[in-house]
Order: sequence, then C-alpha cells, then structure tokens
Amino acid sequence: MACSSSSEVAELAPEVFGLTAHGNTQAQAASLGVQRARAHCAGMQRDFEVTRSHIGGRDYTIAFRCPRPDATAQNPAAAPLLAGPPPAPSAAPADSTALY
Repeated sequence: MACSSSSEVAELAPEVFGLTAHGNTQAQAASLGVQRARAHCAGMQRDFEVTRSHIGGRDYTIAFRCPRPDATAQNPAAAPLLAGPPPAPSAAPADSTALY
C-alpha cells in the first residue's frame, strides 16, 4: 500500500515557496514534492523554478519560485523592435602598414 503526504505550501520569503513531501521511497517523495510545487505555480498561471531541494530518508523538501511567464515567448508580436540593423564592422585601415 502506497502512503505519501505533503505539507501545505508555505511562503518562505517574498516570491519563494516551500513544502515537504513524504513517501515510501525517496523517489516517491521527490515526485510528489515536485508535482505539488508545479501544481501550486500552475494554479497561479506561472512557471515553475526550483531554488533548492533536499532529500533525506523518505522526506523531500523543496523551495521554489513561480516566476511570471515571459510575455514575449507567449506573444511574439510583443517582442521589442530594434532601432535598425546592427552597425557594419569597421573596414580595415587603408594604410598597408598595419601593425601585426
């Protein structure tokens, strides 16, 4: 019989969250912890980013952030426009006595 559990998500610092998951194995605990952390961020319609994690015994502790998705990745039309093409490389000096 599989037995796993997770603490509630807590805000550890501004924009940094954490939780601890427990499972029958380290793999089960880690899987549950990452799943719950991802779900927390998804519920806020944000991305998921691990800042720290620790596994010991059958417990997995994770600290994570939920950064806002990159607006330009979701809407390429919102990408900033460049002022123009990059400057052309400078030409070699006309003087054939260039230093080498």
